Amino acid sequence: NNNNNNNNNDTNDIESECINDLHDRLSIRQFGFGQSNPTFLLTIAPKSIQSQSQSPSQPSLPPLATTKVTKLVLRKKPNQIAHKSAHALDREYHVLQCLHRHQSNTNNNNSHHRKIPVPKPFAYCTNNQILTDGAEFYLMEYIEGRIFIDPTLPGMTPHHRSLAYRDALDVLASIHSVPWESVGLEEYGRSGGYVTRQVRRLGMVAELQAKTIGPIEEDDAGGDVSFGEMVRRISEASRYCPDRVGLIHGDFKIDNLIFHPTLPKVVGVLDWELSTIGDPMCDLANLSMMYFMPGLDAGLGIAGLGDINLEGTGIPTRHKLLSTYCKYNPNIERDEVMVWKGFYLAFLFFKNCVILHGVAQRTKSGVASSAMAKKVASLLPTTVAMTKRMW
Repeated sequence: NNNNNNNNNDTNDIESECINDLHDRLSIRQFGFGQSNPTFLLTIAPKSIQSQSQSPSQPSLPPLATTKVTKLVLRKKPNQIAHKSAHALDREYHVLQCLHRHQSNTNNNNSHHRKIPVPKPFAYCTNNQILTDGAEFYLMEYIEGRIFIDPTLPGMTPHHRSLAYRDALDVLASIHSVPWESVGLEEYGRSGGYVTRQVRRLGMVAELQAKTIGPIEEDDAGGDVSFGEMVRRISEASRYCPDRVGLIHGDFKIDNLIFHPTLPKVVGVLDWELSTIGDPMCDLANLSMMYFMPGLDAGLGIAGLGDINLEGTGIPTRHKLLSTYCKYNPNIERDEVMVWKGFYLAFLFFKNCVILHGVAQRTKSGVASSAMAKKVASLLPTTVAMTKRMW
């Protein structure tokens, strides 16, 4: 027992020394994106040669690198959560695990399928004693590269923009082609009826939010059809939509991608919080929304292509974007996409109406940052109008 106690003391001393040493070498910086789930860069400076010296009486430790900087990403739940089902970090971590394992198996089998670039997940922590706010978090690989908030991809040549968009669509088609039932995602979501369930659920959420802040108002959105009637029509049409089934990202857009530092190539797909088993055409519509949103100059905190002349920029038109995706995903027919593109856009804009309505509700209850939330919530009338316009 005495020997065991001595060994435990030695281990505790080593752990304490390592923690103190790490504290001196660790720097933390919060990223500007990922506000739904706060995201941080952890940078661990190289361990100095002097600090590695050991006395003969100390237990032998494995050699540590002296020149390499270690970078990790920590992603955590926010301090306040409006809905229990929100901020599903555990689901995000699970899908990253499954995709990373799938990539390894694909590489070992010499498969020619496109690799889906996701950061390697390292550990998920539910212990509420680790972070000062007691939040759950996970650690993942840091991927070096460029993140563009602006879908015009500033700094790229027209040729590189064209290649970058093509690669993004290739990645999206590869996500939708993942054999989800055999990679550990067989219980990740229900197969079929995705849009119908989403419309019903979003309607319930909007009703709950209305109890705090009132119903979604149309303001000067205009049009002959009321917003309520528009939602009813979307719900009815959802019973007849193509209803394809596959793994979907849930928020696939340019600013959730990491591009290679110099090449027009996607090296990372981020923010899998909303991923599920659903209709791939929703992801395609989500990406297409940028063609109808104002650019950064509008000062609304978002960036779209709605007021930009695309000629000569290398950025594909919406029609070209949809056609190119269909070339990469032979399981979805081009004619089907073209017929239903308006419906899926109307659904996605409706979904965003409910999200923006929720931002306003959380601002009123003190959960959301008022400065940013007011700017984002100001998009609600425009989004209502867009929902009606897409039909």
